[in-house]
Amino acid sequence: MKYFKLFVFVIASISSFGNKDSVSIMFYNVENLFDTVDNKNKNDDEFLPYKKKRWNNQKLKEKTTRIAKVIAASNFPDIIGLAEIENDSVLQKLANHYILRKIQYSVIHFESADLRGIDCAILYKHKKLDLHSMKPNQVILNGRPTRDILGATFSFKKDTFSVFVNHWPSRYGGKNKSIPKRAKASKVLLSLMDSVSNNFQSRKIISMGDFNDETNDSSILAFKDYDNTSNKFKGTLKYRGKWQVFDQFICSSNFTYHSMVFKPKFLLEEDKSYGGLKPFRTYYGPMYHNGFSDHLPILLIFYVP
Repeated sequence: MKYFKLFVFVIASISSFGNKDSVSIMFYNVENLFDTVDNKNKNDDEFLPYKKKRWNNQKLKEKTTRIAKVIAASNFPDIIGLAEIENDSVLQKLANHYILRKIQYSVIHFESADLRGIDCAILYKHKKLDLHSMKPNQVILNGRPTRDILGATFSFKKDTFSVFVNHWPSRYGGKNKSIPKRAKASKVLLSLMDSVSNNFQSRKIISMGDFNDETNDSSILAFKDYDNTSNKFKGTLKYRGKWQVFDQFICSSNFTYHSMVFKPKFLLEEDKSYGGLKPFRTYYGPMYHNGFSDHLPILLIFYVP
């Protein structure tokens, strides 16, 4: 009952987000949506029933339900870019969840060569949008592939637009030491966006993702010819008491859009260490916390004449 009341309130407050003349887009790093089966080709041991996190079918069910509730509360966006997805299996469970089943989301996913097995993916409303193309774009770091940049092109009415879903290398080992990794991913994405822009000048481009860098970092500043209103976001994740904006939209400048961080109260909890609020996440280290994610979702909407 508590969640139902929250969802009614949130849906009412963003009821204008998405209608028959608009395209609504969400990006959400869902914090490790894994199945419970051992994949011998991936380092997924952390998320197995007999390993330290004791990941099991009940926890997977709870996690899937929570993600579905976030999608419902944000008024069922037309396109949902996702990060930290293990495989098609968990995506199909999400798309077929009882909360989302009537929406009939279709899945776009390619198995990447990421060692941990966490990929980017897209859910989209195939009854509203026409899919023209989809492609994984490889990012190579020191001879080893990391997470792909997932690209797809859609049309709605007479409007065609390209989207790219990103999850750039983390700051593991320290921000400065890991800068070259994100610089490489930045170079790949910039090349992809420039290619679309140069060949299809009227086409809208929406890049979204967890960039593991903020809007004033060099990897993001490289997109000087594109639009990034994410610098107005208050924060999408919190680290040691400081809100950071890793989750962003980078768009072509040939259209008008509105973007926001989606932060209803049920996605937040008290930050007992540093004060204020923080994302209500699934795990703290090996301890199961039964929350949503360590990131907040972001939303974007544009109108089509």
